[in-house]
Amino acid sequence: MSDFATLVDYLTTIPENEHFQSDTLVIAGNSLPNLIVSAAKFCESEASIQQVLFVGGIGHGTAPLIANCKKMYPELVRSEWSDFSEAEITQEVFLHYCSRELTLRLEKKSTNTGENARFSYELFDQAAPQNFWLVQDPLVQKRSHVTFSKEWGLPLAAIQPLFFEQPKLIDFDTRPHFENPQMDTWWAPEYFLSLVIGEIRRLNDDKEGYGPNGANFIPHVDVPEKVLMSYRRCQKYLAGNVRK
Repeated sequence: MSDFATLVDYLTTIPENEHFQSDTLVIAGNSLPNLIVSAAKFCESEASIQQVLFVGGIGHGTAPLIANCKKMYPELVRSEWSDFSEAEITQEVFLHYCSRELTLRLEKKSTNTGENARFSYELFDQAAPQNFWLVQDPLVQKRSHVTFSKEWGLPLAAIQPLFFEQPKLIDFDTRPHFENPQMDTWWAPEYFLSLVIGEIRRLNDDKEGYGPNGANFIPHVDVPEKVLMSYRRCQKYLAGNVRK
């Protein structure tokens, strides 16, 4: 397995719970319209879901989201989207594929994962859901999971990540190549590198990470040494990237 494949496999491996049920689904801001469409179809057929939260302001994923929609679902794109939050764009795409009556909530101000979690929780004056499905970019899912757990005061098992198909990376040369070739264009090469390498830095609990030994944004995460070794070898690909 290549170093990049090791990183992607670690980031996108989620806890399995075939018996998980909740009446709430949260879609955090991301750049993948395919994921939004899959979530909509899931909600269309999953009668237990009664409310959906669309979370995300204007952030690093907004421009890639619009660009991907133009490539994959051009009939849905409107010029007004240039002024829309990720939550608003996501809701429009979602409602095109899910017509079932649901309670919809919008959080339009958050610009990072921590705010995604905190501001979405604040949508509830009281009686916030005690469990929920979480839809997020697979490459950001692991950090989102622990972040929402901390901000909502819930155990990890109360939040079930959901992205429908685990990305299996074959290799990365000038761009990523997946077992499912449809995923090859989901992330522009530079954005892919920023997410995959940057996420390991954030998860690793040292002075540069987001854990208690760093910025203290998330709980401690034990990143396996094999993953850290791959990360160190891949860091050179992110030289000069300024995304924090």
